[in-house]
Amino acid sequence: MKALASFIMRGRAQATLVAVVGAVLSLVIPPLSHLSGATIGLVTLRNGTKEGLFLMLALGLVMGAIGMVSSVEGGLVQAYVIGMLLLSVPVLIAAVVLRVTRSLGQTLTVIALMAALLVLLVNILLGDAAAWWRTVLGTVMSPMLNEADLSAGEASDMLDGMARMMTGLVAAVLLYSTMINLSLARWLQGLLYNPGGFQQEFHALFIEKRVAIVAALIGVGGMIFAGQGGISQDLMILVVALFSIHGLALVHGVIGITGMGRGWLFALYVGLVIVPPHIAMMLAMVGYIDSWVDIRGRLRKKIAGNGPQKRDSQLDQDDQDEPHDRDERDDNDSRDERSDHDRSDSDDERR
Repeated sequence: MKALASFIMRGRAQATLVAVVGAVLSLVIPPLSHLSGATIGLVTLRNGTKEGLFLMLALGLVMGAIGMVSSVEGGLVQAYVIGMLLLSVPVLIAAVVLRVTRSLGQTLTVIALMAALLVLLVNILLGDAAAWWRTVLGTVMSPMLNEADLSAGEASDMLDGMARMMTGLVAAVLLYSTMINLSLARWLQGLLYNPGGFQQEFHALFIEKRVAIVAALIGVGGMIFAGQGGISQDLMILVVALFSIHGLALVHGVIGITGMGRGWLFALYVGLVIVPPHIAMMLAMVGYIDSWVDIRGRLRKKIAGNGPQKRDSQLDQDDQDEPHDRDERDDNDSRDERSDHDRSDSDDERR
């Protein structure tokens, strides 16, 4: 990966090539879209907003040109290019914020604000966002519903439930995707210019208490309007996504501070693959609590306090041992003097 990062930083042409390759391959392997986002983030972090913006526009132009000469339906290509650009904009903004603030916590908060803005825009522009999603989901999922052994009422209830959550889920995906792209970019930057720097930053990621207060207000609104959908429920989903990242950083940080085995991280990520909603909710709860009590800060103080205590205890033990050692030395000296005196008396008798 260090070689890839070095190649990206050689110039505009190399960075554009990597971003385009990642975008094209993501049509077959969707996770490779993060390669494009990470490339934009890396260039922005290192070279500034101007270079990041140039790379984003170059990616859009090249992808548009490829779409024009391909056999894929024009509407799909246009939607894909627009989607790539929309996902690239938050990465660019987040990279600029991180470049200025040097704080992953503040940057994550800005990403959450962008996702919340998306929620507001969707609800304002679409009016009844749930009804719009209901129509889209009905069209997309119609073949699967026909194959499933569900009654018309059951299928309709399932679509209604999904439609009420879709805007919030899309916002959460935007948050997660942007954070993954930014983290990859920061990690690549660290490989080249600051080895180990990203690990330290991620372990220290912290969301401020004032954000937790806003989250609490959103949570109250989500409970009041539970099951009705709307902006409050969408924002509640976003809050869970936000603090789940905080919780993940907390787990990494605690393991790093205490020196616990990495088996805990392995178990955590296995859980995220098997039951992602449950683990994400658990991480969000732990992350939210940490915003109020600062678990890592308390651990550091405790460990730092134990160091002087151990040193003082050792000094006290040494002080207690010294009189005993002196007594032993005095006893040995006395025995040596008596032995010398006895030998002297024996020599006199022989003479």
